[in-house]
Amino acid sequence: MSLDSSVLADHRHRIYDFAVRFLGCREDAADVTQEVLVRLWQRGEQIDPARRKAWVLKVTRNACLDLLRKNKTRQAYTPATPSIDDFAHDAPTPDRLAESSDFRVFLEHAIEQLDEPYRSLVVLREIHGLSYKELAETLDLPLSTTKVYLHRARKRLRSTLRQTIPAEELTP
Repeated sequence: MSLDSSVLADHRHRIYDFAVRFLGCREDAADVTQEVLVRLWQRGEQIDPARRKAWVLKVTRNACLDLLRKNKTRQAYTPATPSIDDFAHDAPTPDRLAESSDFRVFLEHAIEQLDEPYRSLVVLREIHGLSYKELAETLDLPLSTTKVYLHRARKRLRSTLRQTIPAEELTP
Protein backbone atom coordinates (compact mmCIF):
# COMPACT_ATOMS: atom_id res chain seq x y z
CA MET A 1 0.00 0.00 0.00
CA SER A 2 1.23 3.54 -0.70
CA LEU A 3 0.40 7.13 0.18
CA ASP A 4 -2.02 9.19 -1.82
CA SER A 5 -0.71 11.93 -4.08
CA SER A 6 -1.82 14.80 -1.80
CA VAL A 7 0.71 13.77 0.86
CA LEU A 8 3.45 13.63 -1.75
CA ALA A 9 2.45 17.05 -3.09
CA ASP A 10 2.56 18.49 0.43
CA HIS A 11 6.24 17.53 0.76
CA ARG A 12 7.47 18.07 -2.81
CA HIS A 13 8.36 21.76 -2.42
CA ARG A 14 9.96 21.23 0.98
CA ILE A 15 12.18 18.47 -0.38
CA TYR A 16 13.21 20.43 -3.48
CA ASP A 17 13.88 23.65 -1.55
CA PHE A 18 16.09 21.90 0.97
CA ALA A 19 17.94 19.93 -1.73
CA VAL A 20 18.63 22.97 -3.90
CA ARG A 21 19.95 24.90 -0.90
CA PHE A 22 22.08 21.97 0.17
CA LEU A 23 23.43 21.01 -3.25
CA GLY A 24 23.40 24.35 -5.04
CA CYS A 25 22.28 22.73 -8.26
CA ARG A 26 18.69 22.67 -9.47
CA GLU A 27 19.14 19.57 -11.63
CA ASP A 28 20.66 17.55 -8.79
CA ALA A 29 17.96 18.84 -6.44
CA ALA A 30 15.28 17.66 -8.87
CA ASP A 31 16.88 14.19 -8.96
CA VAL A 32 17.04 14.04 -5.16
CA THR A 33 13.43 15.22 -4.93
CA GLN A 34 12.29 12.45 -7.22
CA GLU A 35 14.28 9.86 -5.26
CA VAL A 36 12.89 11.01 -1.90
CA LEU A 37 9.31 11.16 -3.20
CA VAL A 38 9.61 7.56 -4.40
CA ARG A 39 10.86 6.50 -0.95
CA LEU A 40 8.04 8.43 0.69
CA TRP A 41 5.49 6.85 -1.64
CA GLN A 42 6.83 3.38 -0.88
CA ARG A 43 7.28 3.72 2.89
CA GLY A 44 5.09 6.67 3.85
CA GLU A 45 2.26 4.73 5.42
CA GLN A 46 4.71 3.09 7.83
CA ILE A 47 5.76 6.50 9.17
CA ASP A 48 3.84 8.24 11.92
CA PRO A 49 2.22 11.30 10.30
CA ALA A 50 3.44 13.51 13.18
CA ARG A 51 7.05 12.53 12.37
CA ARG A 52 6.72 12.47 8.60
CA LYS A 53 8.14 15.99 8.04
CA ALA A 54 11.30 15.19 10.02
CA TRP A 55 11.62 11.83 8.23
CA VAL A 56 11.29 13.44 4.82
CA LEU A 57 13.96 16.05 5.55
CA LYS A 58 16.29 13.47 7.07
CA VAL A 59 15.98 11.26 3.98
CA THR A 60 16.46 14.34 1.76
CA ARG A 61 19.62 15.36 3.60
CA ASN A 62 21.00 11.82 3.40
CA ALA A 63 20.23 11.63 -0.32
CA CYS A 64 22.05 14.94 -0.83
CA LEU A 65 25.07 13.70 1.12
CA ASP A 66 25.07 10.48 -0.91
CA LEU A 67 24.99 12.45 -4.16
CA LEU A 68 27.84 14.69 -3.02
CA ARG A 69 29.91 11.67 -2.04
CA LYS A 70 29.15 10.08 -5.37
CA ASN A 71 30.12 13.15 -7.36
CA LYS A 72 33.05 14.04 -5.06
CA THR A 73 32.75 17.59 -6.22
CA ARG A 74 30.64 20.32 -4.82
CA GLN A 75 29.16 22.67 -7.35
CA ALA A 76 29.07 26.36 -6.58
CA TYR A 77 25.67 27.62 -5.59
CA THR A 78 24.16 30.23 -7.83
CA PRO A 79 21.20 31.65 -5.97
CA ALA A 80 18.00 32.17 -7.86
CA THR A 81 17.29 35.80 -8.58
CA PRO A 82 14.23 36.70 -6.58
CA SER A 83 11.32 37.87 -8.67
CA ILE A 84 9.16 40.83 -7.81
CA ASP A 85 6.40 38.33 -6.98
CA ASP A 86 8.48 37.10 -4.04
CA PHE A 87 8.02 40.47 -2.40
CA ALA A 88 4.61 41.49 -3.78
CA HIS A 89 2.72 41.01 -0.53
CA ASP A 90 4.73 43.82 1.12
CA ALA A 91 4.77 46.05 -1.96
CA PRO A 92 8.28 47.40 -1.32
CA THR A 93 9.73 50.39 -3.07
CA PRO A 94 12.24 49.62 -5.84
CA ASP A 95 15.21 50.68 -3.69
CA ARG A 96 14.05 48.47 -0.79
CA LEU A 97 13.59 45.62 -3.25
CA ALA A 98 17.16 46.05 -4.49
CA GLU A 99 18.51 46.13 -0.92
CA SER A 100 16.51 43.05 -0.03
CA SER A 101 17.74 41.24 -3.12
CA ASP A 102 21.36 42.14 -2.34
CA PHE A 103 21.03 40.99 1.25
CA ARG A 104 19.45 37.73 0.14
CA VAL A 105 22.44 37.01 -2.08
CA PHE A 106 24.83 37.76 0.81
CA LEU A 107 22.76 35.57 3.15
CA GLU A 108 22.58 32.62 0.75
CA HIS A 109 26.33 32.84 0.17
CA ALA A 110 26.97 32.95 3.94
CA ILE A 111 24.72 29.93 4.50
CA GLU A 112 26.58 28.04 1.78
CA GLN A 113 29.88 28.67 3.59
CA LEU A 114 28.67 27.00 6.79
CA ASP A 115 29.99 23.50 7.40
CA GLU A 116 27.70 20.60 8.18
CA PRO A 117 25.67 20.17 10.33
CA TYR A 118 25.46 23.95 10.81
CA ARG A 119 24.16 24.61 7.30
CA SER A 120 21.44 22.00 7.64
CA LEU A 121 20.44 23.33 11.04
CA VAL A 122 20.02 26.88 9.78
CA VAL A 123 18.09 25.86 6.67
CA LEU A 124 15.83 23.43 8.53
CA ARG A 125 15.11 25.79 11.43
CA GLU A 126 15.01 29.23 9.83
CA ILE A 127 13.66 28.37 6.38
CA HIS A 128 11.62 25.22 6.97
CA GLY A 129 10.55 26.09 10.52
CA LEU A 130 11.36 22.78 12.18
CA SER A 131 11.13 22.68 15.96
CA TYR A 132 14.20 21.83 18.01
CA LYS A 133 12.82 18.33 18.56
CA GLU A 134 12.27 17.85 14.81
CA LEU A 135 15.80 19.13 14.14
CA ALA A 136 17.25 16.64 16.60
CA GLU A 137 15.30 13.79 14.99
CA THR A 138 16.19 14.84 11.46
CA LEU A 139 19.92 15.11 12.15
CA ASP A 140 20.16 12.26 14.69
CA LEU A 141 21.53 14.58 17.36
CA PRO A 142 20.66 14.88 21.04
CA LEU A 143 18.34 17.83 21.72
CA SER A 144 20.93 19.70 23.80
CA THR A 145 23.56 19.28 21.07
CA THR A 146 21.06 20.51 18.49
CA LYS A 147 20.50 23.71 20.46
CA VAL A 148 24.22 24.31 20.95
CA TYR A 149 25.02 23.67 17.30
CA LEU A 150 22.20 25.95 16.15
CA HIS A 151 23.53 28.72 18.41
CA ARG A 152 27.01 28.24 16.93
CA ALA A 153 25.59 28.20 13.40
CA ARG A 154 23.78 31.49 13.93
CA LYS A 155 26.90 33.03 15.47
CA ARG A 156 29.03 31.92 12.49
CA LEU A 157 26.41 33.19 10.08
CA ARG A 158 26.38 36.62 11.74
CA SER A 159 30.17 36.73 11.68
CA THR A 160 30.30 35.80 7.99
CA LEU A 161 27.68 38.41 7.14
CA ARG A 162 29.59 41.11 9.02
CA GLN A 163 32.72 40.23 7.03
CA THR A 164 30.89 39.96 3.71
CA ILE A 165 28.47 42.85 3.64
CA PRO A 166 30.13 46.18 2.91
CA ALA A 167 30.09 48.49 5.95
CA GLU A 168 28.14 51.21 4.13
CA GLU A 169 25.26 48.75 3.65
CA LEU A 170 25.11 47.96 7.36
CA THR A 171 24.53 51.57 8.39
CA PRO A 172 21.00 53.05 8.04
